Order: sequence, then C-alpha cells, then structure tokens
Amino acid sequence: MLGWQDTRPLTTATTPDRAKNLADKPGLKTLQDVLLTFPTRYARLGTSDQLDMLVPGEMYTCVAQILGVEQKENFSGRGPRTFIRFRFTDGSVQMESALFGNPKMHLGVIQPGAILLLHGKLDTFRNQWQLKNPSYVTIDPGPSARFGAYGSLKTIVTIAGSQEAAEELLRMPYLPGYPRKRGTSTAELIGVVDQVLRGPLAPTPGGETISEMLPDPTVTGTYADGAGGEVAAGSVPAWPTGADGAPMIRFDAALRGIHQPPEEGPGAAIERLKFNEALELQLIMALRAADSTRRTSSRVDALHSELLGSFIHSLPYRLSEGQTSAWDRVAEALGSTVPANLMLQGDVGSGKTLIAALAMVAAADAGLQCAFIAPTEVLAVQHAQTLTRLVEGLPITITVLTGSQSSEVRRQSLLDIVSGQAHIVVGTHALIQDSVEFFNLGLVVVDEQHRFGVRQRDYLKNKAAAGKTPHMLVMTATPIPRSVAMTMFGDLEPIVLPGLPSGRGEVRTAVVQAGRRAWVDRMWQRISEDVAAGHQAFVVVPRIEGEDGVLAWAEKLASGPLAHCTVDVLHGKMAPEEKAAAMAGFAEGRTDVLVATTVIEVGVDVPNATVMVIIDAENFGVSQLHQLRGRIGRGSADGWCMLHTTTLPGSASYDRLEAVAATTDGFALAELDLEQRTEGDILGDDQSGAGSRRASLLNLASDGEIIMRAKDYAQELVAKQEELARRLVADIELEDQAYIQRG
Repeated sequence: MLGWQDTRPLTTATTPDRAKNLADKPGLKTLQDVLLTFPTRYARLGTSDQLDMLVPGEMYTCVAQILGVEQKENFSGRGPRTFIRFRFTDGSVQMESALFGNPKMHLGVIQPGAILLLHGKLDTFRNQWQLKNPSYVTIDPGPSARFGAYGSLKTIVTIAGSQEAAEELLRMPYLPGYPRKRGTSTAELIGVVDQVLRGPLAPTPGGETISEMLPDPTVTGTYADGAGGEVAAGSVPAWPTGADGAPMIRFDAALRGIHQPPEEGPGAAIERLKFNEALELQLIMALRAADSTRRTSSRVDALHSELLGSFIHSLPYRLSEGQTSAWDRVAEALGSTVPANLMLQGDVGSGKTLIAALAMVAAADAGLQCAFIAPTEVLAVQHAQTLTRLVEGLPITITVLTGSQSSEVRRQSLLDIVSGQAHIVVGTHALIQDSVEFFNLGLVVVDEQHRFGVRQRDYLKNKAAAGKTPHMLVMTATPIPRSVAMTMFGDLEPIVLPGLPSGRGEVRTAVVQAGRRAWVDRMWQRISEDVAAGHQAFVVVPRIEGEDGVLAWAEKLASGPLAHCTVDVLHGKMAPEEKAAAMAGFAEGRTDVLVATTVIEVGVDVPNATVMVIIDAENFGVSQLHQLRGRIGRGSADGWCMLHTTTLPGSASYDRLEAVAATTDGFALAELDLEQRTEGDILGDDQSGAGSRRASLLNLASDGEIIMRAKDYAQELVAKQEELARRLVADIELEDQAYIQRG
C-alpha cells in the first residue's frame, strides 16, 4: 500500500502449520497480506452490528452480557436431549440462544453477569432474534463463572498460547470482524494479527516499526524516506489533515489502529488508510498528467479548417447549444501542441458522435489520421456507416478494421492505413495489434471509455509517428459521478455534453410485474400497436440459451403475442456476418422486433425504434438499464421502456427498478448505482481481474472529500517531488495501473 511492503513470511510470526494453512486456502502468505486484510465490522458492548441491517442466515459476532441461563430437555425419537438456553444482550437488543452437548461445560462458563464474545448464525423464532448454536470465548467471567472457549472461537486461545494472553487480547475496546475467507475465520485472524503486531512488528520505545511513506514537512535537511530514496525537507506538501482539520495519524498508528482500535475507536485509522488508497490512485493520475505535458502533438487548427466549415454547413441541422459549447472546448484543446486528453461525457443520445466527427474532420484536414475504437464489431460497423453518411461528398476516406474480416479485406485495410490512404480508421481491439501501423496518427477517439483500460489507450498513443503523441478524445454515455471521475479518470479533462438534440421524443418507463397477466398482455399489445404504426421494438433478454434465453423468447413471441410481426434475434455468440445481417435488417426496417442480449447496449442507433421490453430487468444494473433504454426514442416519436420483473413491490430489487422508471437523469441514476454496488476493481484491465488490486476501504459514493484531499496532495507532491511520487507507486505493476469503471 502506497510504497509500504513487508514480504516476510508468516512463519516469522506464527507456527509453520498455521502459516501453511493461511497460505494454502485464503492466500495469506506474508505479514503484509495479513495486515492488509482489513476488518469489515467491530464488536463492542452497546455498539454492535445493527440488527435491523442483518437478515436471518447471516453470521453475527457480538460482545454479549449474559442475562439468564437455564438447563432444558428436548424429547425426540431418540429420547431426552439436554441443552441449555440463555438470554443475553449486546447492549442494544436482547435475544436468546441455545447450546447442545455437554451442558455441564457450558453452564460453568455461561452464567449471569459473564461477558462473552459470541459468534453464530442469526435466525428468528416467533418474531424474536436467536443466535443458533454459537461459538464463544470468555472476555470477563464475572462473579460466578469461569473462563472458557467453545467452537471456532477456541482458536483465539490456541493462538494466544494461554488463557491469560487470550483474556488480554479479548479485552481490547473493539473486537474486529474480518471478511469471510475460505479456510480461515475471524477468530484465527484476530490471533494471527496480534502475533504479527506483537512479534516481528512489535512497537519499539520512541520509534515506529512500520515505515511512514509520506514525507515529513517538519524535518530539516535531506533524509531517507520510507520508499527508499532521499527527500529535501521543505519541498514537500504539508502533512495531510482529516475531516476535522487535525493532522492525520501516522501510518504505523493507522495500521495498528484498524486491527486493534484504541478506546476512541477505529475512525482515525480508517480515515488515514482511506487517504492512502485514494492517494495511490491520484498519484498514478497526476504522474500520467505530468508525463503528458512533456509530450508533443501535431496542432489541429479547427477554427480555420475550410473542410470543417464545409462539413458543418452540410449538416441538415444546427448544433445544439450544448454541442457548440462542448465542441469549442474540444477545438481549443486540439489547437495546442500539448496532447489533449479529453473525456466527453454525455447522456445516451446527446450527440457525442457528431462532436467526434467534427474533431476527426478537422484532424484529417490537418493531414493527420484518426483512429476510432469501439468495444464491439456491431458498434464499429455502425459507427463507420454513420461517419460515411456524415462525410459524404468530402475528400475523406473511412476504413474499417475488425477481427472477423477475411484475410484479403484485412490486408487491404492495413495497406490503406500504413499508406495514409485511410483518413479515419474505425475498428475494435484489432486496432491495437502489432500488425497495425499508421502513416500519421494524430487523433484517437475511444467510444465507451469504461470498456477499455489505460494500457489499450496508451498502446494506440504509441502508434503515432516518432516523437509525436496523438490527441485523445474518449467518450462515454455512462454518467460518471464526480468522485468516480476524480478516482478513475483523473488524467482526463472532463467535458460534459448536456441535454439532447432538439426534436427527440419523450421516453417513459414502467415496471411490469410478471405475475400481473393483464399488465404483461398490455406490454405485448403496446409493441403490436407501435409496429402497426410503422415503428419497431427491442426485447432485451439477459441470457442467450435456456428456457428464458433469447432463442426461446424469440420463438415464444413469434408464435404467440407477436405472431403478426417479423421477429429476429441478435446475440454475442452469432457469427459476425450473422450479427451484421440481423442489425442491418432491423436498421433498414425489415425486422419489426429484435430480440437481443445486451449486445445492443451501446451505440445502436435506430431512430424508428420506439418500444423496449427488458425481460427479468432485475438482473441488470441501474446504469445498464439506463443505457439500454437509450436505444429508443432517438427519433421524433415518443417511446416506452417496460421493465419486466419477477420481483415483488417492496423488495430492494423492485425499488431499484422503480427508481430507474422515475427519472431519465443519467447522473442521478449513476449516483444511485454507485451507492448500491460494491467498489470492485479500481485498478486493473478487467472487472473480474483475478489477483487485481482492490480499494478495500475507499467508498466512492461517500468518500468524495477524502478523494479530493488526496488529489490536491498528489498534484502538489508530483509538482514538488516527482521522483518521490514515482517511488510511492513503484510497487504497482503497469498492468495494475490500468483501470476501468464497473458496469
């Protein structure tokens, strides 16, 4: 984390057998691995987990005071079975629990007044919470009980080595609860973390055993920093402050405090470690921005381009106010010899492609080639067709390059690119292959930025002529909250394209319950009515195969409620030529209803489509639903989007669908989407990313202020001590510095 590493093996802190167990199953092999596994909750009498946020079946850990206990018998076919039932409080609520087997042992430990750490599965009985057959370990036996441990919590005693050591450990003001990992438990991690912090990382009198990575502005002279270099005092940023304006605690105290919080709680430790996570990301962005300023690009004089003037004059409509404002900023950036790194952010249907076309026409007039990269072949082909129509009559040649082209077509495309015959090259990931050489690449346009990592963008940048860096314009129709933009796209200058082009129809949305037969019938009837009026419809299905897949739905609709319509399918497993044929049939009006997967999520532009039904809509994310909805209402006619769902009113999933139906504000929905999902991958090229780095504490929805402070600190540190900044993130491999937004 932020330059700190301790790769000593766990055998320096615990037994070989335990170290092997932790390495084999949860993959914790070093001191660093253990200490960077952060608690997700804390137990303390009176301040335990909020029960109203838990559900039956979840595991629950609490510090409990025993209120009463009794021995009972349960009669079954095998005869009487003795057990004990006891009542306890976690300081906020009371509940009951029962323990079977060896009641004498349990009764010696569980007595009124005793304080225990309990861990078990929550359940309800007659509307009362219960803890089923919990593990326990004594924290304070009270006046009449003895120390004891049972179940998985006995591990704490085993690791501590003695009853006395275990009691001391368990009397911490806050007991941490760790995320469930295969092959380990909270009890084991409490014990092993304590072994690490008391053993190889034991505090020393007046010193720190965990190195501080941030430079100290109070030190005079030149001194060695925690990242292995030297820093000249006085030339570093002020020490970072927390939300209360006070200086943040040091890294040593933070790493100890998150695992073994002091009386005042873990708040200060969590804030400092969140800052470290945010700073790590912001330093990467600040360093990328600094690198960019040292590069040079070919200047594009868009303001004096005669070809661009002719292009704008040929358009059948005027640019909207939002498009004019956005284009002015893009044109200004292209006019510099410093590479432009722009992110054009506009809601679905706002006219981003036209802004990109303006930039590419201006670049072509300046003698530069343009690369337009799209995430799918369907989208790449459609963009090429759109651009061809837009530049008709202009001396601009457009070439397409995709992975499915025949060798002969591909060979000709590559020849056109390397010779400079192709002014605009539209393609997929095929554009970043080694075999693709440009004659004079000056502008790269990336559609749907969240589908591509930094490495892929950089690869295209490196295809420019020697000594030159192309301008970069990335586009996204996924509205990005401010905190996410700062964190994930901090090296790009954001340009927001507001509103929609004039003349667009209104799109309304309704949630349709699958169990309401009349509602479902009306849903299909609406498609029939729009088709009869000369329009078209999408039916989106979350999967390809199975009884609820695309193929099954297409057959069901074609032989049922939409028998009078022409129905076709489109999904990712189809051959490229089949996809192209299906898309062409729909775009040209030969197909009335297209049953498809999310392959149509971005870029598909069929103005005649006015209705969309999304089957099992609860399976899609908020932003994804908004993206899909953006495929209709792109003409002058109004549209309807119907979210078909098997969920019931009052459920979280149903409420989420109603939130989508209530607004077409993409930014509001993006904030909702961010609040409802976990952070996932911040750094890394893919969203699943086995072994990828994860921001385990930082919450993009609520930690905007921390991210902002980290951004300011990062920019100042890079300006004053760039080499130190590079050392702080040197442990992050290049492939992990690529980042992508979760969809």
